[in-house]
Amino acid sequence: MGEKSNFPEVWGLGLGLFLALYAGFLNHITPKEPALDNHSGFESTLLGLEMAETPKQVQDLIGIPDTIDFFHLSTEYRRVHYFDFGFIFCYLAFLTYTGHYAGRKVRPIFLKIFMGMILLLVIAGFADLIENILILNILDAKTAEEMTPSLEYLKPTSQLKWFCLFSYVAIVSVYFWLYEKGWILRSAALLFFTGFFLQVFSIIRTNLLELSFPFFALGMVCSWFHYGFSLAFSSFSKKT
Repeated sequence: MGEKSNFPEVWGLGLGLFLALYAGFLNHITPKEPALDNHSGFESTLLGLEMAETPKQVQDLIGIPDTIDFFHLSTEYRRVHYFDFGFIFCYLAFLTYTGHYAGRKVRPIFLKIFMGMILLLVIAGFADLIENILILNILDAKTAEEMTPSLEYLKPTSQLKWFCLFSYVAIVSVYFWLYEKGWILRSAALLFFTGFFLQVFSIIRTNLLELSFPFFALGMVCSWFHYGFSLAFSSFSKKT
């Protein structure tokens, strides 16, 4: 009686590991080279597809319909985005877990804005779902004219998704900086804030979005290491 359960920490540990494996799998099956060229200075073909604005940018990435390049690349991108539907729920769950733990030391204050933070995640997840549907529509299009209706909404939807995700972790980083003393979460706060500002300025210079991802990913790793790995094993050690 009275023994504290370590389930939340173990859940965070397992969820973080699963998310990392899932992300690695998606990266593995994503085409690394465009059919002809990428646009806006992007190295990532997937990000280039998300931020495409014209049929030419899409065709430079996946090829012209009825060609061998188009058949193979469109099939690979289609598979990536089918799996991405599941990935959406995984990263939303992990970010929710991280945000919940971030405010545990100032719970009365934190709960007043946590619902707003959850709303950011809901919007991001919904935008990601719409983004995937738009990309699948583009991959099914046979002509430039058929791509145009989906391309009108693709880039704004992707920008909304990333803005909401980076805004969420920027808010979390405030709690890391103000209420956590360890260097791991302080580092995560700096990484998240840097990524957030790069994402904001990517509205002006699009390829800055790609530069923001390493900061986001490293911030996630630091968060997982503390809230998942460290807390889970410290909880186990106290019971043994």
